[in-house]
Amino acid sequence: MGTLVSRRRFLAVTAVAGGLVASGTRAGAPPKESGLSSEGLLAGRPGFQPRTVMPLPYQELPGFLSREQLAAHHEEYARAVGRLKAVEEALRREEPDARRYAELRRAEVAVANSVLLHEFYFGGLSPRKVTPPRHIEKNMSEHMGSWDSWRDDFTRCALAARQWALLLYDPYDDRWHDAAMDSDGDGVWLGANPLVVCDVAEHALAKDYPRREDYVAKFLDHVDWEEVSRRYRAVDRM
Repeated sequence: MGTLVSRRRFLAVTAVAGGLVASGTRAGAPPKESGLSSEGLLAGRPGFQPRTVMPLPYQELPGFLSREQLAAHHEEYARAVGRLKAVEEALRREEPDARRYAELRRAEVAVANSVLLHEFYFGGLSPRKVTPPRHIEKNMSEHMGSWDSWRDDFTRCALAARQWALLLYDPYDDRWHDAAMDSDGDGVWLGANPLVVCDVAEHALAKDYPRREDYVAKFLDHVDWEEVSRRYRAVDRM
């Protein structure tokens, strides 16, 4: 009898302890993850930093992108802003289980990348050919070789990628690199600053270009190298 009671007590204590452990490991809401609205490389600009929709810098780029193409592409970007806000709101309000939490965190990375890269893309376009500043020419020569060799390699990235082609500055090795991304959530060069961003997804070009090759060639003639200079200097000074 004593043995039976002891066994029952042991099982009861074990069950309670198990419940305490389970409740102790149950995930609560993630931290707030907020900072000062006056800080950051994008402070004061509409778009990613305040989680608003950045207006199109140009409604049309004659000889490159039509009004209809840019408007449709901008709508795609605006939907990404909405998805980012929805994911972040879910992380604030829910107490997700492990599976739901993993889904939300993966979605957050992908949609945040989408919003940022779209803003870099739209903001990096010019209606006319821009002469690169001298320090951009110097860095291009140092890091990437000749302009022709860079254009050839960037074009190869743009034709190989499913989503994005980028010229990046990596402050960790102080070098420029070309990169290709097959989706918003993969192929990220950790810590790198996007200098030239080309969206090669179908929604970016299909209304104006049956061939991606033609779109990429025109894109390279409409890079705003003054904006590239601003992005590079902003990080290089940090």
